[in-house]
Parts: sequence; structure tokens; C-alpha cells
Amino acid sequence: MRSAVRCLLGGLLAIGAAAAPGADNTIHVAFGESLEPYVMVDSNSGIEVDIIRAAFAARGLAMAPQYVSQPRLATALEHADIEAVATLGRQSGVRAYYSNTYIAYEDVAITLKSRQIRLTQISDLNQYSVLAFPRATLYLGTEFRTMASNNPRYAETADQLNQNRLLYRDGIDVVVADRRIFQWMDRKQELQFHEQAQPVDIYHLFPPTTYQLVCRSLSLCETFNQGLKIIQSNGQYDKILATYR
Repeated sequence: MRSAVRCLLGGLLAIGAAAAPGADNTIHVAFGESLEPYVMVDSNSGIEVDIIRAAFAARGLAMAPQYVSQPRLATALEHADIEAVATLGRQSGVRAYYSNTYIAYEDVAITLKSRQIRLTQISDLNQYSVLAFPRATLYLGTEFRTMASNNPRYAETADQLNQNRLLYRDGIDVVVADRRIFQWMDRKQELQFHEQAQPVDIYHLFPPTTYQLVCRSLSLCETFNQGLKIIQSNGQYDKILATYR
């Protein structure tokens, strides 16, 4: 079956573990916290929340977001009331069914333009203090993981607003973050703290990081893929992205 082939099986689930939508046709999806503008807890919105909600709606299903800490995403399917998990890649090792890619993060290295730091490859980061996002060593590849393990000035933060503030205060040399998140935090920093962003240099040292919806059941995975294709074809997907620019 062609549609089944498109959903990659990361491992075998126990018999009977697959969950069907509830009586109200609502799918409960786990999202990680602190991922603005991809996931915005206070408003139950964001790029990923809106895309996944729209894809299920295109197939006649509602979506109820459930928010967990970033480290708990990989184990969220262990809870019976969670039917799918967002923002996971196949490198996560979660044993479940993976949808087609629904979003790609553009992870970049960011420095203050005034510092005149030049980065041409990942190994250049070894000589600088680096502040990255949670589990960056899992998603950015072997070379980055080696750099992080050998660099005593490497750290990660779950509150990515701190990345912007520390960079602009010369508290850190290099920020590793998704471009959209960093730019969103610039606006948030100005609104909350009345602190202006400064000119930066952006280095594209990493390939885009693609994410899939990890589903408890193959049928749910296929349903999401069908809805995703619909909203990509009718322009709704692009409208969602444009909302958060």
C-alpha cells in the first residue's frame, strides 16, 4: 500500500496499543513548551499547533494540544491519553509511526556583527562560548555533538529568550538557534524588556532539521498525511507560515 509506505515505522508497538480518536473525534497531541513562535501555550497557537490542527481539521478531526517539557516529548506516547507527539525527528529513537515532514527548522549560528567573528564550519565553534537549544546535540549531527563534548563553554537553555539577551550583552559568543525563533525572541525582548536587538551575522552551518508527527497508530499517521497534503495544496499551509513572520 503506497500510503503505508510513506509512513515510516520506527519500531513495533505492542498489540492493541494503537488508539482511535475519542467519541468527539478529537486527537490529543503532545507539544513541547517554550517553542515560540512554533508552539505558544497561552494562546493554544503557533506555527506547528496551527499546521497540525488544520491538517486534522481537513480530515474532519479536532486537535487538542497537550503541553509537556521538551525532555518529556520523547516519552509522551507512554501516556494512554496522548495519541501523537509533535516536533520529533527519526533520530529521536521513539518507537512509533512517523508522518511525512510537516515543518523544517532553519538552525543557524548567530554572532554579534560588532564582534566580527567568522565561522565557516562547525569546528570553528570550539574556540567560542556557545549557547544552544535543548537537545541540539541530538539534532545537529555528529560533528556538532563532538564540538559540544569537547567545548567546556558549551551550554543549552530551554528559555530561548535568554539566548538573545546574553548575546546582546556580550555574555555569550555564539547562539545556535532556529532563525524564526531567534527573530521572534527579538520582538519579545523589545516588548518585555524594552531592549533593542543589535545587528548580527548569521551562519548557515547546519542543514535544515525536519520534524514529523509521531503517531501511536498507522491509521492516524495516514490521516494526518492526507490532511497535510490538502492544506499544502489549497494554500492554507503557506498562510499559517505567513501569520508568524
